[in-house]
Amino acid sequence: MRQKIREANVCSASSRLAFLLPLVIVLASAPVLPAQDGAGRDLLRAFESQLQEAIAGAEKSVVSIHVTGASRGPRIVDPFGLNRSERRPAAAEAGAPFGAGVVIGRGRADNDRFVLTNYHVLSGSRRLEPEELSRQRVLVTLATRDQIPGEVVAADPRSDLAVLRLRLDGTGITPADVPALRLGDGSKLRKGQMVIALGNPYAIAADGSASASLGIVSNISRRPVDATTEDEGDLPSLHEYGTLLHLDTRLQLGGSGGALLDLDGQFIGLTTSLAAIRGYERSVGYAIPFDDGFRRIIETLLEGYEVEYGFLGISLGRSLTDMTPPERRVAGQAGGARVMHVAADSPADESGLRTGDLILQVDGRPVYSDSDLLREVGLAAPGTEVLLTVLSRRTQRRRRMPVRLGKWPVPDDRGIVATRERYPMWRGVQVDYPTGRRRFLPDDWLTRYLRAVVVVDVAEGSPAAQSGLRAGDFVTEVNGQRVETPAAFVRAVADKDAVELALLDGRAVTVAAPSVSREAGD
Repeated sequence: MRQKIREANVCSASSRLAFLLPLVIVLASAPVLPAQDGAGRDLLRAFESQLQEAIAGAEKSVVSIHVTGASRGPRIVDPFGLNRSERRPAAAEAGAPFGAGVVIGRGRADNDRFVLTNYHVLSGSRRLEPEELSRQRVLVTLATRDQIPGEVVAADPRSDLAVLRLRLDGTGITPADVPALRLGDGSKLRKGQMVIALGNPYAIAADGSASASLGIVSNISRRPVDATTEDEGDLPSLHEYGTLLHLDTRLQLGGSGGALLDLDGQFIGLTTSLAAIRGYERSVGYAIPFDDGFRRIIETLLEGYEVEYGFLGISLGRSLTDMTPPERRVAGQAGGARVMHVAADSPADESGLRTGDLILQVDGRPVYSDSDLLREVGLAAPGTEVLLTVLSRRTQRRRRMPVRLGKWPVPDDRGIVATRERYPMWRGVQVDYPTGRRRFLPDDWLTRYLRAVVVVDVAEGSPAAQSGLRAGDFVTEVNGQRVETPAAFVRAVADKDAVELALLDGRAVTVAAPSVSREAGD
C-alpha cells in the first residue's frame, strides 16, 4: 500500500498568539516586570505555555542520529554548493557524522517507523556510494533513550534528503514510544512567522533529548549561493535555485535533520546547519520547507525509489538585463527566464516553446529568473504536465502552454540510494528516460532530445545480455512500436514472447523469452 503523507489541519493557536509577539519581546527584555502589570505577566506566561506545549508534543518525534564506519573518500561539493574545503570546526573532525531526524510516518509493517533526515547527516562531507552507505552503522537514539539501528531506505544528494527505517519488532519499544510528527504546511509560511527548531547541536542531544530554540522566518525561497547556469543540467543541488527558508535562529553544527515547527507544534520544515557546515558560526539558519514540492520528494523516498526531477530541454540566458520596455509592460513583472535554445524534439519543443521566449510562470507561480524556473520545473516529476505562462518573442503576447516534462539528467548517480525499482527489470534489462543518466548522453545532448529509452543496466547472462544489448544503448521501438518513456517500454514488452528491439544506432536485436533462451543454451 502506497505510503501517503497526510496534510494536517492547521490550528488557530499560531494566529491567536501572533499579536502577542511585540509585547512578549518588550516584556522579555525588561529587567523587572512591574508587580502591577499582571496582564502583561499573564500574556507572557500564556506565550511561554504555548511554546512548552508545542515542544512537549513534538520532541518525542525528534531523534538523534550518529553514524559510524563512514568511508574517507574524496571531498565533494556539498549539497548546497558551498566549498567544504574550508576549515570545519573541530567538533566535526573529531568524530563521525551526527545530527537529528524526524519521525514522519509508519512503514508497511505496524511496528516500522520512518525517519527523515539530511543526506549529509549520513554521508558527512562526502558523497558515498550506495554500498558505502549500507556498510555504515546508523544508530538512532529515541527520546526514551533507547537506541536502535536505522536502515537507509532511500537517499537523494540533490535534495539533501534521506529516509531511514526503524524496525521495532523484538526491541521492546512500542509504536507509542516513536510517534510521528503532526504535519503542517510549509508553503504557507510568511516572513516574521515564529518558529521552533528541535535538533541535536554539537551532538548534545545524544541522549535523545532534543534541544529547542525559538526564532522567526526571516525570508523564504532563499539560496545560499548564486546559481549561474546556462542549461538545466549544470548544477547538482536543487537548493541552489532558492528552495530554503531563512531563519534568524542560529543552527550550530549538528542542527541538521531537526524539526522546524510552528507554534502549534506541527512539522513545517527540516533544519540544516548550513552556516556551521562552512566552518564558522553565523546568526543564521536554514530549513527545507515541507511544501508540495518536497512532499513529493519525501513520499518518493518513503517508497524507496530514486527521486526524479522534471526537465524541459532548454538552455537559459540572463533575462533581467535584456527585457525591453514593451516586454516589461506586457509581462507585468520585472523578470522572467529567457529561452536561449530549445533542443529539437524535447518536451519544450513539442509544446511550442521557442528561442527568445520569456517564461513568466509555472503553474501560476511567478518566475523572475532562470533559477526560479529550474526550481519550479525540478520540483515536478517527469511525466507530469505543467502549465507555462510565456511571453512570445515573436508576437509579444502572453500565452499559456502545457508541457509534459522529461527527466532531469543525473550527472553523477553514485550517491543515489534506492532500495526499490520504479519499473521492474525485464529479462535482465533496466531502462530509463533518454536523459536519465548524463554519462550515456552525447556531448551535444542539448541539441536534440533523443526519442527513445536508454539502457542503464544489463544483467550478466540474461536474455538481454545474450541478445547483445549493453548499457548505453538507446531503444527506439519495441516490435515496431515507438517507446520514449520507461512506462511505455514496460507496457510494450508485457506478456510477449520473443521481442524485437530497434536501437538508435540502427541495430535490431531480438530478446528471447527466458524459457527459449534456456533451451538454446542446452
